[in-house]
Amino acid sequence: MAAWEVYRDHMGAHDVPSTLLGVTVLGYADQLVEVEAVAVLPADR
Repeated sequence: MAAWEVYRDHMGAHDVPSTLLGVTVLGYADQLVEVEAVAVLPADR
């Protein structure tokens, strides 16, 4: 998959966990992309 090649070129040997996958359709008719993010908050928050 071309997307994985770009990802690995950028990340190098550091192969981090990812949910990168291809889909044929997204949730909405005019949706172009979907982004998933994980945030780490400080413990004292």
